[in-house]
Amino acid sequence: MRRSGERRTRGVAALAVVVPLLLTGVAACGSDSGDGGGDVTITFVWWGSDGRANLTKKAVELFQRKNPKIKVQTSFSAYAAYWEKLATQTAGGKPPDVLNVDTRYLAEYGGRNVLADLNQGAGKAISLTDINPELAATGVYQGKRYAVPWAQNTPAMLYDPAAFTAAGADPAKGLTWQQYADATQKVSAAGGARGTTDFGILDTALEIWLRQQGKQFYTPEGKLGFTADDLRRYWQLASGFRDAKGASPADVTASYNTSPEQSPLGKKLTSSEFAYDNLLPAYKKANGKELNVAPYPTDVPGTTGQYRRPSMFLAVSARSQQQEAAAKLVDFLVNDPEVGKIVGTDRGLAPNLKVRAQLAASATGNDKTLYDFEAALEPKLGAAPPVPPKGAGAIQKLLQRTYEEVAFGRMSIDDAVGRFMSEAEKGLS
Repeated sequence: MRRSGERRTRGVAALAVVVPLLLTGVAACGSDSGDGGGDVTITFVWWGSDGRANLTKKAVELFQRKNPKIKVQTSFSAYAAYWEKLATQTAGGKPPDVLNVDTRYLAEYGGRNVLADLNQGAGKAISLTDINPELAATGVYQGKRYAVPWAQNTPAMLYDPAAFTAAGADPAKGLTWQQYADATQKVSAAGGARGTTDFGILDTALEIWLRQQGKQFYTPEGKLGFTADDLRRYWQLASGFRDAKGASPADVTASYNTSPEQSPLGKKLTSSEFAYDNLLPAYKKANGKELNVAPYPTDVPGTTGQYRRPSMFLAVSARSQQQEAAAKLVDFLVNDPEVGKIVGTDRGLAPNLKVRAQLAASATGNDKTLYDFEAALEPKLGAAPPVPPKGAGAIQKLLQRTYEEVAFGRMSIDDAVGRFMSEAEKGLS
C-alpha cells in the first residue's frame, strides 16, 4: 500500500519539475544518524512510523554486531517526506548507500541510474535462492535488477467483523461487489461509521478491480492498460457506494491519508477500508477495535485480482563508494532468520521462504492472522503486474485529486474520466 503519509500533489507536470530541481540536503525529521566509527560507514534510509523505526534499528544493530567493521547511519521519515528527501539527496549527488524504494518509483530511480544493477558487481552477493521467483522478479526493470523485495504483502480489505456480522455479511468468506455494497449500506444505517472508505481515489483498488476484469493498470510498455470506459465503470461503482451512503462522504474522502492513524478506518469514521494486509496491526491500534483482514470483493469466482506484492524494496545506490558493505546489509536484512524474528510482519511477510516458514510455525496474534490469510489466499494469487513506468507516483496523485472533484459534485464522472485520461497519457508520453 501502502505506504504511510501519502498526500496529494499538483499533478504529473509538477512532480516532473520538482524532483530534479530539488537542492541537496538531508532533513533532520525522523533521523538517527549515528556517530560514525568502524572501518566502513554506510547510510541507510527508509520510510515508516516510529514503531517500524525501532524494529529496523534493532535489525541494524544486530547486523553491526555481526559485522563490526561496518557502521550504519540510519534515517527514516513518513512516506511523502521520504520521497522529498530522497529527491533532494539524489539531485545533490549524495543519495544514501542503501535505500527503500516503492514499486511506483522503481522505474524512475532505476531509469535515472540512481540505483545499482544488483545482477552485477557487489550486488551478486545478495542471495535470492529462497525468495519466490515471481516476487523476486518484481525488482527487475528493463533487464536490470534494481531492487530486492524486503517483504511481501497483498492489497486486501480491512474491516470491523462485529459491524459486518450485524449486517449479515462475512467478508472473510468472500463477497461479490453487490453483496459488499448492500452490507456497507446496512453498516452505515446502523449508525456510527460509514460502511467503507470511498475507494474511488485508490489506484491500488482500481488495479485490483481491473485485474478482476482481465486487464491491468499499466502495460509492459509503460502505457495505461485500461480504457476511459473501464475507468468510468470503476468510478460509477465507487460513486454508487457513496451515493447510497455506504461509503464515506466527500469531506472525509478529501482528507484521506493512507497512514493507518490518519485514515478514515483508523479514525473510526468507516468500518472497512482497502489497504495492504500487513497494516492490520496498525489499523487495529488506531481504531481500537478487533479488526480483521479479507480478500477483495469479486464478481468472478476464484479471481480476486490480488497478487504477491513487494511491500517495499531494498536498493543500493549506483553512486555508493561502499557497495560491497551496502549489498551485505541488504542480504542480511532479507535473509537472516534473526532479522525475520525482530521485524515480524510490520512490512509484510518475510521474503525468504525458509525464514517465513519458521516464523509462520510459531506465529501468534496478528502475525498468525496475516500468515494464515496469505496462506489461504496463495492459490488465488496471480502474477505481479509489470513494474510501473516513470511518473506512476504522480499518476496515483492525479487519480485521487480527479476523483475528489467527482465526490464533491464539482465534476461529472464523464468529464473527470476525460481529464484523467488526457493528463495521465501526457504524463506517460
